[in-house]
Amino acid sequence: MITQSALSAAQQRRRDLHLHRLQDCAEARAFASAVAEAIGLPLTQLHAHVGPYPLFQLGADNTTATHQRFYTQHAHQRIQYLNLCRRVIRDLIGEPCYVQAIPTYRFGLPGNRWVGSFHRDSDFGHSGYELNAICALTPMPASAALHVEQTAGAHDFAPMELEAGEVILFDHIDRLHGCPLNREGVSVASIDFRFVPVRFAEEAFRDAASSINTGIAFLPGHYFTAEPL
Repeated sequence: MITQSALSAAQQRRRDLHLHRLQDCAEARAFASAVAEAIGLPLTQLHAHVGPYPLFQLGADNTTATHQRFYTQHAHQRIQYLNLCRRVIRDLIGEPCYVQAIPTYRFGLPGNRWVGSFHRDSDFGHSGYELNAICALTPMPASAALHVEQTAGAHDFAPMELEAGEVILFDHIDRLHGCPLNREGVSVASIDFRFVPVRFAEEAFRDAASSINTGIAFLPGHYFTAEPL
């Protein structure tokens, strides 16, 4: 039985960490550089080499051949990725966590959006015990940034601008977020990746749903690492 006290504690922790950043993160810069090198294309100019794609829609915003190019190279960046996760845990979260085993890779081309709808991740089965981070692989300015409610439920969206290699935590469960059309004339790329603190694991994983994009259960050894970091 899920205890309300645990859920309330997780919710408060997520709210407390909303918009906390790592602005000078060597692990994030190393990961972003390694991904760009492995892709073999200038990430801010992806639109000159791939696409164009139809307007990304919910459930089909992570399935293109270019998305698969990002996922295929991930095995080579596993160590850098886990180092990045450890840095986020050490300097932002402050307690052991299960982490998303393979991050969600995203890219946005000019005239398109990189998330198919404005949503809360809780709409798609993500647990209220999660924390969520974004690492920018390129600069993410203005209309090319993720837009997030400043107040949950108020529809008062503001861009969550990031520099390349910067990491930010945000409340993906309670706050609507999404992307307008990218009007910046450059492509953007990022990962988002989720954490479940060990102290909430029993409740978080008891009745886990599955990812809308991959069908993988939100459980250790599946969507999350088998062991905490």
